Amino acid sequence: MGLWAARRWFAELDDVARVTLCDLEPLDDEARSAMSDAPASVDFVQAKYGPDGLSLTNWSSLQSRELGDHTVAGAPELAQIDLVVLAVPLSAIGNVMDGLKGQLASKAWLIDMASVKVAPLAEMVEKASDGVSVVGTHPLFGITGESINGRTVALVPARTDAKEQSEQAELVDWLDAGLTGLGANTMNVSAERHDRYMLIAQTMTHFALLAFGDAVTQTLRDGESLEELRQFGTPPYLAMGNVTGRVLTQNHRLYASIQQAEGADKVREIFAEAASKLANSFNKGSLDDIEAEIGELADRYGEEELSNSARLSEQMFQTGPFVKDDEAGRSGS
Repeated sequence: MGLWAARRWFAELDDVARVTLCDLEPLDDEARSAMSDAPASVDFVQAKYGPDGLSLTNWSSLQSRELGDHTVAGAPELAQIDLVVLAVPLSAIGNVMDGLKGQLASKAWLIDMASVKVAPLAEMVEKASDGVSVVGTHPLFGITGESINGRTVALVPARTDAKEQSEQAELVDWLDAGLTGLGANTMNVSAERHDRYMLIAQTMTHFALLAFGDAVTQTLRDGESLEELRQFGTPPYLAMGNVTGRVLTQNHRLYASIQQAEGADKVREIFAEAASKLANSFNKGSLDDIEAEIGELADRYGEEELSNSARLSEQMFQTGPFVKDDEAGRSGS
């Protein structure tokens, strides 16, 4: 996500002249290729941790451009960087902040991209130098597509005292203006509200998909396969199966960390209890009883949400059935 955002978000902003990528490992060819046509100067440094914290080493320029009064040359120094973006695993934020402690410019801007906000923002505020403005971001999408246009990014100020809120407001305004200028949607939300909704939209959803995939694979008998099952797939099955497969093809450690978010155990418990309750009800109830239970759930969703869901799912289903690459080539589809 850090690499994607560097290229499709920050490098596209008119007032960003230089983007510096930083990682523990050397930059690979895929990353170099991704940044090759960026409309900003791009360089790379390796992060090294020592007794004095984090240092930037092995600088190399990927491309140097002259943008107005800005001419980029030489390795960057932490104290000269205007904006630092933490696109690291949630479990690494503490270590990274330990390395950055006392090294950022007093007026620097510091943001993160973690999918949880309360804990990382608290750590960033605690370990950032005085005067550093801290705001959380959460891109609510995966690393697909060539543009941030139409995507949604949550902006989460690390609100503390009035002075810091004022300083954060400038950073929030800059983020908001840049994102909306690129066609993205923004959502300004508190860390607590963000994390509460993400427990449902992310933690519970991923758990439900993984449970669905586990149940499907356990239900198959000898001689049966997921590939053959796909031939019988209804639109709802294909939608769930495809998204489950998508989760399983991505970073497993990322999804594991999401399941360790504070409160994740409670939402999994609620999901398991709801599944068990429905199973018992459906096993024991009559046709009328089951119909009534489905009707009660529909009432809880409400007319407006059901209307939106029906409309959006219909658009999704109309994209057509899954076609393998070789079949697509033969059929011309």
